[in-house]
Amino acid sequence: METELGKIPSNVQEVPGRGDTLQAARERFNETWNGVNDQARYAAEYADEAVRNNPWTSVGIGFGLGVVIGALIAIAAGSRSSHRFL
Repeated sequence: METELGKIPSNVQEVPGRGDTLQAARERFNETWNGVNDQARYAAEYADEAVRNNPWTSVGIGFGLGVVIGALIAIAAGSRSSHRFL
């Protein structure tokens, strides 16, 4: 089927210039994904080493964060329940 613009492509890969753009985007995505993956692996290794070197400090920090988050949840739940009766 011919049009004024020429042959109608059967898929997006055949559109002039689009195949290169799609391939470049795929390569950029893969590079970004690999970078994020490497950074996450590095952060996990660092956290593992820090916890192994300072286990009681890690337990204390975890306990403190749990108390703070629990208090924030309790405050939020309390403020919602007090507004029901108004």
